[in-house]
Amino acid sequence: MKKYSIVIHPAELLDEIKKIKQDLKSLIGWYSSVNALAHFTICEFWADENKLEKVKQEVSKLIVNWQKKVIVLTSFDSFTRRAFYVKPDKDSSLYLKALFKAIAVKVKEIIPNACICTTPHLSIGRRLSEEQLQVAKDYFTTYSNSFICEGVMIREFNPVRKQYDLKEFLRF
Repeated sequence: MKKYSIVIHPAELLDEIKKIKQDLKSLIGWYSSVNALAHFTICEFWADENKLEKVKQEVSKLIVNWQKKVIVLTSFDSFTRRAFYVKPDKDSSLYLKALFKAIAVKVKEIIPNACICTTPHLSIGRRLSEEQLQVAKDYFTTYSNSFICEGVMIREFNPVRKQYDLKEFLRF
């Protein structure tokens, strides 16, 4: 059994988000997710090869005709559980929520204990202390960019690097 995730992988924002994370690291020191590539997590799950193949087949069938959309990111925000992230605008958030929910239903049919994300967000930092979160909020005050959502990425957790490796892109 291996750990996998399905994410929106905004390839065109990777360098920019990496720079934001490195800038935050220079202000607060190392923090959880500093080295993670930019992504919106849809779900995480443990699976063997057979279940992973079923997930891939079902998700591929579901999204084959899904509408591509420009996702507009408009601001930084935070969760009370000490996470700092980039937030999509209302229209983009509704689109992503619908996609997340549809994929979650398919994944849960195969892997009932999969962890599902219900609030679309692009994490900058997770598990920050209250002080670190306040620094992030004070320093990073505005954000605006966009990317085209045209599929989802399956990632496999690499226990040696303690990061996810990109495995397969499923295009709309």
